Amino acid sequence: MTDENIHGLNAHGYEVSVDAAHGASLTSLKWQKPDGEWFEILHPCPPAEVARTGGSFVMAPFTNRLHGGRFETPEGSVQVPLNRPEQQMAAHGFSRDRAWRVVEVREDSITLVDDFADDAIAFHYRLTQTISIGANGVTLALNLTNIGERTLPYGMGFHPWFRKESNTWLTAAAETGFARDERGFMTEARPASQGPAFSNGIEVSTMPWFDGHFAGWTSRRALIQWRDRNVELDLYSTGALTNLHIYVPDNLPILCVEPVSHIPDVHNRRSLAPYGDLVWLAPGEAIEGAMILKVALL
Repeated sequence: MTDENIHGLNAHGYEVSVDAAHGASLTSLKWQKPDGEWFEILHPCPPAEVARTGGSFVMAPFTNRLHGGRFETPEGSVQVPLNRPEQQMAAHGFSRDRAWRVVEVREDSITLVDDFADDAIAFHYRLTQTISIGANGVTLALNLTNIGERTLPYGMGFHPWFRKESNTWLTAAAETGFARDERGFMTEARPASQGPAFSNGIEVSTMPWFDGHFAGWTSRRALIQWRDRNVELDLYSTGALTNLHIYVPDNLPILCVEPVSHIPDVHNRRSLAPYGDLVWLAPGEAIEGAMILKVALL
């Protein structure tokens, strides 16, 4: 990774760093308190790495896990590479592993494009991400367009790694949660009230390990509070990003709150499609969605 691949934005009390060479990922996001102190919102992203343990990355043309990297279409089976072969799955799509083309950079915004094409993979798409800072926070907006010759199911989302320390709280209300198997795939829908009470607020810094998916996230809002630091983050989603995935490891200082467009492996779990399906895009068709992050004092 070289310095020319890292682009910094600075406006309205936010500083954002974007790595064009590694998935157009955020490597850092900071907010300046009224007293001048800078607060790190994201867990640090190691240099010269895709944002796999820190920062934030984009998932497309599918999110989370895809069993066997395979699914059926009316035109036959589609197979994609297994980037987790030991688990017999593909994870998080392709765009996070690629260098993106920078289209425009300003002090408060940047637009990047990934034109994905691979002769061995059926998907052929253009993914545009515009990251901008305004008075209402940092907006990460996606447009995913099928530029291939075949109608295929598409999905997308964001995978931010937020910092987690003592007295960190998460509040997020949804109607539906899901049972999961030992490999992390959703097996059946159940009321979200049968799981952790995120709708009432949970101190995630002390809760047991959790990895789960939620539908019926009608508020499109999640609230993270770092109460010892007197800082809170409002996360919002728009457009196709209708669902929420939450990952809380109990052995790492991270918290993942991921707005996504579909159920993990819904390609192969069609009974769960009513809770968050892929979008079948014909050539030239597109989906859009955004994640908005707004920070303030408690």
